[in-house]
Amino acid sequence: MLRLYLLFASIYLLQGITEVSFLNVYLRNVLSFQPIQIGQILFLGGLWFVVLKPLIGFIADFWSKLNKRWVLAFGLVCSATGWQVIANAQSWQAMTLGVSLKVIAVAILDVLIDGMIVIASNSKNRSFIQSLVYGCRFGGAMLFSLWASGRIGESAAAFIQIYYLFSLFSLLVLVPVVIYREHGGGNDLPGRKKEDLTAVGAEKVTLREKFGQLANPGFGLLLLLLFLYTFGADTATHFEPVIAERFGGDFLGGIIFWLYAGIVSGILTFPLLRLKLPVKTLFVISLFGWCLAEISCLGIARWNGALIYFWGGFFNAYSSIALLTVAVAMCKIRGVETFAFAFAISIKNLMDNSGVLIGGYLMETVGITWLFVISALCGLFPFLVLHKIDFRDI
Repeated sequence: MLRLYLLFASIYLLQGITEVSFLNVYLRNVLSFQPIQIGQILFLGGLWFVVLKPLIGFIADFWSKLNKRWVLAFGLVCSATGWQVIANAQSWQAMTLGVSLKVIAVAILDVLIDGMIVIASNSKNRSFIQSLVYGCRFGGAMLFSLWASGRIGESAAAFIQIYYLFSLFSLLVLVPVVIYREHGGGNDLPGRKKEDLTAVGAEKVTLREKFGQLANPGFGLLLLLLFLYTFGADTATHFEPVIAERFGGDFLGGIIFWLYAGIVSGILTFPLLRLKLPVKTLFVISLFGWCLAEISCLGIARWNGALIYFWGGFFNAYSSIALLTVAVAMCKIRGVETFAFAFAISIKNLMDNSGVLIGGYLMETVGITWLFVISALCGLFPFLVLHKIDFRDI
């Protein structure tokens, strides 16, 4: 199990560090790309995530001989190559290729590692595993944001150095992948109980019957909720370069640190409030809180930037956990759990990518003020469907 924990920690640490890439700042302030071009690059590159995640989930569900170690290694090579391409790209075509490669890597690592965590976790180690992976991810992001913030500026050299480090770290993570063992074409994870396997064998369900289970009102409402939750215009991608111009890279890195501090605080406090309040109530509070934090960004200054970003991260963590809780509960569909969850989340990812593109067009047509107003109003769209979802069993 030690090798398995090392693998989990390494992958999540890589994801946390590479989340703080300041790629939007690099594209806008160094390469002088326009907001629409930035939106197009990130949208087209992100489409791979939407396509590959449910596909990989389907393969993981139905191909028992899938060699996870080789697939993880392929994902890490894609990550290393993608960051190399990004570091050397000068055109939007080359940048789209680099972003595509790193997104393909994230899709592969996300689905496989999350599936392995589900199988490996039990009543004794579940809390430890969650603390390990989220601690590595958000801890890595917080520390790296502080380290990198003093180095970014108008010069391309600092950004290129960061992206080369990302590429090198992706290759270093191959070490825990190599020492992770698979047996007999299966995996190194703890096996399911014998009686569970017997039950699965006794209940033979055809592929058509499995996918037929997705055609139910509950799953449709989940997809609609995910669509409405992520529908709108992305502001961070287009506003952070403006912050870097106004206040400098140190300030931007500092508030991103507090953003992740807010996320960690939300993750830690959500289970405690969950004992007193239902998921629906927490979700509603988080939606209003996030909208307030979003519109407050228009008045951001040196004295309040950390506070705004902290509460933005805090309420974003609450809404994300609540939404994830709903998704997990509504994707317990026999035989296609991994595919159903991956497909549902891919809808969210599609709208997230669309938000970057929409934000780029709004930034150039109506300006930063209306961009934030529209984004804040879109944050209330989930209320259109919340009353139709039964939260009693969630």
